[in-house]
Amino acid sequence: MQVRDVIAWLQRFKDEIADGYVLGPVRVVLGALLGWQALTAAEELEQLGYFGDTFHVSMLPAALVPSHSLYAVLLALRVVLACMVMFGVWARPALASSALLGFWLLFCDRLQFHHNRYSLFCYALLVSLTPCDRSWRATESDVLEPRTGPFWGVRLAQLQISIVYLASGGSKLLDPDWRGGLVLADRIARHAHLAIAAGVPRKVVDLLGQEGSASALAKLAIMTELLLCAALWIRPTRVVAMWWGVWFHIAIQLTTKVETFTLLTLAMYGVFATPDYHARTLRFDPSRFWGKTAGTLVPLFDWLGRFEVKPWQPDDHPGHSVVVVRRDGGRVTGVRAFAMVARCVPLLFPFWAPLALVASFTRQGDLTTAT
Repeated sequence: MQVRDVIAWLQRFKDEIADGYVLGPVRVVLGALLGWQALTAAEELEQLGYFGDTFHVSMLPAALVPSHSLYAVLLALRVVLACMVMFGVWARPALASSALLGFWLLFCDRLQFHHNRYSLFCYALLVSLTPCDRSWRATESDVLEPRTGPFWGVRLAQLQISIVYLASGGSKLLDPDWRGGLVLADRIARHAHLAIAAGVPRKVVDLLGQEGSASALAKLAIMTELLLCAALWIRPTRVVAMWWGVWFHIAIQLTTKVETFTLLTLAMYGVFATPDYHARTLRFDPSRFWGKTAGTLVPLFDWLGRFEVKPWQPDDHPGHSVVVVRRDGGRVTGVRAFAMVARCVPLLFPFWAPLALVASFTRQGDLTTAT
């Protein structure tokens, strides 16, 4: 690759412009997690006392460690900033400020460091560099349609997600205890009560904790993380990788204690969503139960703005409760339409793959055609 090719690539990277609607929900979840983390720290301050009065490990000079009173003020400020992020009030400056305050306090006490907290602040800082304030605002804004903006910050956030997967999978691969399943078996045993409380049957927990099962699961986890760091970047494999990643993180959440890392990672998957606001159309028949249901629920849960929802208009496809017009103009109905909706609606996305498999065995995939 010649120097001019590198310069051209950097120019395209800097000048990329896209619709920022899909970043709004990501920003809201980040704001909620930042607020939750600040409130948790405030609760610890009340119950356990100020960390500076006990043993702590500061990576900063003592003069830069806040006093008890200032620390309490900073926690209150972080809560305010988190609310501003969620409601879209000066969202990007609030997001960056909240991230920088979080980093500062982590540096003040190394003992408070957790990977999920560091990741939260890192993702918040990167998302603040994106046009994440163009949607999901609770107040009026001077930002006009369309909701476009520079996307280089999005690419940095995507890169950070891959780095997390690579670092996590790579470190496990190099650790013989992790490869052999010893670490995973110990983790499952220590958090078995949490898994059972979350609804996982005790027999399943006991089976997962066995030596052979833990070894197989450890290797599967390592392979998953290493594949995800690359597959999320490749368009043909992205949706499958995201679906597998969703269930991977759900399984981790149910069997171990990872605080808010699962929700954080799943929310950040939104930065990989194609920025194509209302590129698909969902037409529904309001006179039919399933059509009316889809016409009501899809707009409520289509958080990424994938569908333009319209009532039915007479055409050459009569008798359908729901018709989805895809980005390429093709039309699908029945099971295929439901699979397309599941692919685009976050709450239904975990069920997309089995629905798509069922739909692949149907010609029209239509269970609602009038006879």
